[in-house]
Amino acid sequence: MTEEQYITMDDAAKQLGVTRGTMHYYLRTLKLHTHKFPLDRRAYLAMKDFEAIKTFKEQAGKSGTKEDAA
Repeated sequence: MTEEQYITMDDAAKQLGVTRGTMHYYLRTLKLHTHKFPLDRRAYLAMKDFEAIKTFKEQAGKSGTKEDAA
């Protein structure tokens, strides 16, 4: 069985070129959740969820809609 991989919210935002506020918009819109690990204050996003956000962002850009409501 493979372990799920995670990325921090800050790293995900940097890779996508968006703010943390925009990341929270994507989480709400796509109904995704962050994960927290014991003894670590950071919020993490599963890589599969990161890829879903990345795809959503790319599709929104192609359709000409504004994806950042913040």
